[in-house]
Amino acid sequence: MGTEVEVSFTATNLNTADRLPRSLASIRVLGDSLAIPYEIVVADGPSRPEAKRLLDEAARTDPRFKWVQHDRRARGYGRRVAFEATTGQTIVPFDTSLEYDPIYGGLLGRWRALRTDRMLFSEVCALSRHSIEATGGWRDLVGGEDVDLYGRVVEQFGLIGYPTSIRHSQSAPLGAYARQMRYVDGSRWGRFRRIYTVQRDQIIGADYRVADVMAFNAKKTLVRRLAYRAFFTLAAAGARLQPIPPIHLRQNHYLLIREATFRSMLDGTYRELGWDGPGPKLLLTADEVTYMERRSPLWAAEHERLRPFYEVK
Repeated sequence: MGTEVEVSFTATNLNTADRLPRSLASIRVLGDSLAIPYEIVVADGPSRPEAKRLLDEAARTDPRFKWVQHDRRARGYGRRVAFEATTGQTIVPFDTSLEYDPIYGGLLGRWRALRTDRMLFSEVCALSRHSIEATGGWRDLVGGEDVDLYGRVVEQFGLIGYPTSIRHSQSAPLGAYARQMRYVDGSRWGRFRRIYTVQRDQIIGADYRVADVMAFNAKKTLVRRLAYRAFFTLAAAGARLQPIPPIHLRQNHYLLIREATFRSMLDGTYRELGWDGPGPKLLLTADEVTYMERRSPLWAAEHERLRPFYEVK
């Protein structure tokens, strides 16, 4: 490229082909809007031929694009090997199944101008290389790899929260089940094993108890809640047997990130960015609202002040 890369957009991919071209195109728009040298680094596991063809084409036609191949189906491992191939001091993780709105280029630029180790939490997140390295980076989890890292970064360095709730800001996301099935080829048992492994690692990554994941499903029918409790208990037992332990912070990682985001909006620290985009607002699912009502001390103490800063999907 001839110049030192300043921003590294990084992702892990497996079998995502239908959305990949638009996702990469949107990331190029964000990078171009920054008007500084950037790179796009995608680690790809054992994908089907169509996804590999698209990644190979991107690597051959775009000098800013790096394709890192590996042979594992773990998202955390993919995140880690992609990060290790980056050179920028600003790291912007993205999802190859999502298309990002150009408006976030301005937000990224304003966050970089602060030269801070505090994480930017928005529809597009950003972290300093220093904060990732200082907290140990992504761990080899099958699921929950981002909340695992982000909780550690927020605990040590803090967060500037500027979600926007722009409904057209990303292409329609895949549901949790559909997303994970992209990682599976084979039998019904293979699909169940994948969902079990993801749930197990989400418990590790977020440091959840069974009561936490049950609280996300409080409005389900009695029969489904009984079935979920058995499944989550099994996943929690499996989590205790894994060589990667949960990292205990002052709260579970989900609550830590959510409360830090709301505090940033309540305290007005997001104004440090000086961004002229839409005001901050966090989109929550109905299950997340129920969870916050049951588990969040900040929600209990400040709910009336929080009302302007969130919206239910």
